[in-house]
Amino acid sequence: MADIKSNQASSCVYIAKRARLCALFVFWFFAAVSAFFVCGADAAPIGGGKTNLSGVKEGWAWPVIVIQPPEGWESPAGESVKYALLAAEREISLSRGAVKGYEVTFMFSSVTMPSELAERLGTWRNMKSLAILSFGGQEMDIELKRLCATQGPAVIFAGGENLAIKDPGNGLPFPYLFALDYTYFARSNALAEFARQRADGKSVAVLTDRLSEKLARGAQRNADLLRKNGVDAFIYYLPAMTQNRFNAQIEEAVSSGAGVITSWLDAISVLSVWRTLYLGSSEVTVCFSGEKHNILLDANGLVLVDKDDVLNNSEDGKRVVVTKTLDFFGVSPRDPVLAAKAYALGKWAVKGFINSDGTGALSVASALSRADGIPLMDETLSVDPGTHRPKSRKFGVSEVRGRTYKLIASVDVYSSEVVE
Repeated sequence: MADIKSNQASSCVYIAKRARLCALFVFWFFAAVSAFFVCGADAAPIGGGKTNLSGVKEGWAWPVIVIQPPEGWESPAGESVKYALLAAEREISLSRGAVKGYEVTFMFSSVTMPSELAERLGTWRNMKSLAILSFGGQEMDIELKRLCATQGPAVIFAGGENLAIKDPGNGLPFPYLFALDYTYFARSNALAEFARQRADGKSVAVLTDRLSEKLARGAQRNADLLRKNGVDAFIYYLPAMTQNRFNAQIEEAVSSGAGVITSWLDAISVLSVWRTLYLGSSEVTVCFSGEKHNILLDANGLVLVDKDDVLNNSEDGKRVVVTKTLDFFGVSPRDPVLAAKAYALGKWAVKGFINSDGTGALSVASALSRADGIPLMDETLSVDPGTHRPKSRKFGVSEVRGRTYKLIASVDVYSSEVVE
């Protein structure tokens, strides 16, 4: 009888142990599945490219989150970003010692809406992701700024032309925000430098619309920079008015001895300015502060500045990034300029890891603010700690010729001189 009771007790202990083991198995199974889907949602491979999830889970790879372009990962823009970053990742894994003994894994996020970011950020922070690269466009960038500016992780924006990353309270850049591009008002600097060279001792007339705060501010900055460099600059405000009054203002600018006119007006208005001068056989150069438009292609001699013109016209620079993706994956990016920017952002993030004093978010962000040797096609960039943008960038100067935009020069612009 004692033996029967003993056997029954042993059987109960065995059943209890087995139940606990089954429960543990179920727990870890679902934990692993959950981790796979959480990470996998931010690591969708493309064209055979693999994301090193095991390295992130086991702690020997640093995860860098990448926000997709508005067109999505399967678009020409998305594929160009992915292949360029995968090429940078492959170079790191093949290098001796990698990054302080760690590898870097670029995790391509499935986030498509700014409203998804707050919840996903919790996961990224738990994964110890110390950097986010954003190609997501203005709305996504604004939300990333709101969420990460003072709390991290560091965000490097592929754009940033319409995004202020300085704290208005103290004038210093937010600790976790960085941008490849300068703000819109860098056009003031580029136009001032070109106009100074082209004016050849003559004055410069700056035309703008007082009713547009943005245009008027750009015009004022443009005039201030010209005067700082010893050029006489006069601002003419051209709000909505009759064509006769419009022409009279332009004639006044020309008769005052202006050699160059910089126009801070809309595209239709600058076309009117050009037409007035063209019909009068004037030799004054007209420069437009805005972007390229098809309606301007008949305005022979009209000059524009653009942050990407030098990159778009660099065949050697494009060849560098195309060669990398071809060598590693047999694929040529359909947008080589965007691919070059993605490669530059990837290298920027890696510089932060290499130069950081530790593995904390603030330490990496501090290192990102003083990174140098960042390759962007024909340029090698260094970051200005006072702006969190590259110290200098080349802006292209293009002229309308035969219904095309022809690159005629480039000017250097310095982030320390650009206002936000």
